[in-house]
Amino acid sequence: MSKKFFEDKHFHQMFNYLKDGIFIADHNGIALWINDTSSKQMGAPRSKVIGRSVSDLEKDGLFTPSITKIVLEKKETVTKVQTSKGRQYLATGYFVEIKEDNTQYVLVNVKDITDTVRSSLQLEKAEILLQKYWDELQEMKLKESENKNNQVIIGNSKRHEEILDLIGRIASLDVTILLTGETGVGKSMIASKIHRKSNRSDKPFIQINCGAIPETLLESELFGYKKGAFTGANSSGKIGLVEKANGGTLFLDEIGELPLTLQPKLLQLVQEKSFFPIGSTELKQVDIRIITATHQNLLEMVQEKRFREDLYYRLNVVSIQIPALRERKDDILPLVFHYLELFKTKYRKSSVLGKELIEYLQNYSWPGNIRELENMVERLVVTAKSNIIDKSDLSEKVLREVQNESEFPMNLNGQSLPDYIEEIEKKLIIEAKKEHTSTRKAAKALGITQSSFIRRLQKYNLLA
Repeated sequence: MSKKFFEDKHFHQMFNYLKDGIFIADHNGIALWINDTSSKQMGAPRSKVIGRSVSDLEKDGLFTPSITKIVLEKKETVTKVQTSKGRQYLATGYFVEIKEDNTQYVLVNVKDITDTVRSSLQLEKAEILLQKYWDELQEMKLKESENKNNQVIIGNSKRHEEILDLIGRIASLDVTILLTGETGVGKSMIASKIHRKSNRSDKPFIQINCGAIPETLLESELFGYKKGAFTGANSSGKIGLVEKANGGTLFLDEIGELPLTLQPKLLQLVQEKSFFPIGSTELKQVDIRIITATHQNLLEMVQEKRFREDLYYRLNVVSIQIPALRERKDDILPLVFHYLELFKTKYRKSSVLGKELIEYLQNYSWPGNIRELENMVERLVVTAKSNIIDKSDLSEKVLREVQNESEFPMNLNGQSLPDYIEEIEKKLIIEAKKEHTSTRKAAKALGITQSSFIRRLQKYNLLA
């Protein structure tokens, strides 16, 4: 950005047509130019701004916080809510490097959102909440940064903490693990987490979905085949995924879809860590850890003769039941804000969530679990009518379900009103105790004091 720009009246006129404020500073944070809108937003003429440092301008109360200072510290794009002269602005600062003359600048785009905030969304609260979860996510990512392909497992609920604790205790042990839970709850992420925390973390993690490959091809994919094993086979033979996982972890997703004809061969692999490639008489030995996952009830399948009983018990040495998202509501918002940041970065958006929208997301049942949540947040970021995502951006299905759930049931089922109210209270106390790791957190979630919560535990004999 040459000196000529700051003297070019035509460019000045063009930028002065914008309703958003434009603020440009150099690499030292010295204001170089502002448009007319920016001057009005700060309540100061150019002569009182240009040539001064953003630190001094911030001290004088022209704006707070200084987006330029944050951008210069981080050397990246930053979006924050900014206040100036009693109004609120959504300010986005960009770090600009001009390679031709090796200069650096900060360009800040400032949009007035005062009226929008006052009308319904209370953006400050949403931003505080976002910042809280963003800080938590950054801490988690820091711990896992050694692995470039890391998938962060996010949550605050008691059930989530219990699963992480169990993973920490078994990851280093070469025990066979069965992961169960509904589709979309994150079974593959848990399997990957176990591998990364194990002694095999520097070896391969090989994953295959047993339901995604035709039965006729699954055996060759898993176990490979010898040269000339069958018509159409690769002339040099093929190494299967089992052999490729040697030294590491083999993750068999949707194990309930494994054909009965292949189950004896998998049983041998689990018991003996050995197998025969198709068309070969040479037994191969492998050193692998096996993790399997399913959304089906394998025990029912055993009773119906659709799954081998001996294989079931070999796979089910340690079972981890991953609860549905609706059963761990404390994990919903951390996940929402994680994916919000992910897709904001991916699509270069400055999206924020409105208060009502957050409440709707918190109260939705998420039948598709984490996978549905991820897809919904991506759609909201991409299709929202403005940077402030509102509940009106949700689908009719979600809106209808949450609104129906919020309607209070008027059927007392023959009970008196006091008995009915006690029954509802007891259910809420049980749910809060199950979802939260302490009585303090449970009481806070219900909007009562800790002592009041403990009295209700005593009243309903729930202290044990």
